[in-house]
Amino acid sequence: MTALRRVLDALYLLGGVLGGVALAAIGGIIAAQVIGRQMGATLNGADDLTAFSVAASATLPLAYAFRHGAHIRVDLIIGRLSGTPRFVMETVALVITTALVAFFAYSMIDLATDSFEFEDVAQGSVAWKLWVPQAMVASGVSLLAICLLDDLIVHLTGGVPSYRRAAEASALERAMEEV
Repeated sequence: MTALRRVLDALYLLGGVLGGVALAAIGGIIAAQVIGRQMGATLNGADDLTAFSVAASATLPLAYAFRHGAHIRVDLIIGRLSGTPRFVMETVALVITTALVAFFAYSMIDLATDSFEFEDVAQGSVAWKLWVPQAMVASGVSLLAICLLDDLIVHLTGGVPSYRRAAEASALERAMEEV
C-alpha cells in the first residue's frame, strides 16, 4: 500500500507543480504582451493562451491543495459531532462530493474527447486546438476525484483523511505560535 500512496502523492504533487507552471505562464504571457506593445508588436492568440493557463492553474492543483488542507471546509455540523454520527456525516459528505466531482471529471473528459474528435478550435485570432486546455482541466478535476476517493477509502478503513490531518497540523501550528 505504501507504493500506491507514493504514486498517488506524486500525482497530486505533479498537479500542483503543473498548476504553478500554468500560473507562471500567465505572468510570462502578460509580460510578453506588455513588452511587445512597448516595441510595437502584438502577440496573436495571447488572450486565448492566458485564458487556457487560467483554467489550468485553477484546476490542476485542486488535489494537491485538498491534500494539504488549503480548501475551505465548513464544519458547522460535523465539527460538533463525535463518534459514529461524525463518521456517518463525514462518509455522506465524502460520497456526495466524490460523486459530484467524478461526474464533473467525466463531463470534462467527454468534452475534451468531443473537441478532439471534431477538431474544435478557439474562435480567437489563432485557431488553437480546444482539446488541449480542456484536457488540462479534465486532468485536474480527475485528480481531485481520485483524491476524494482516496480520502473516502482511508476514512472508511478507519484512517485519518488528509483534510483532517492537515487541519490538526494547522491547529497545532497555531497553538505553537501562541506559546
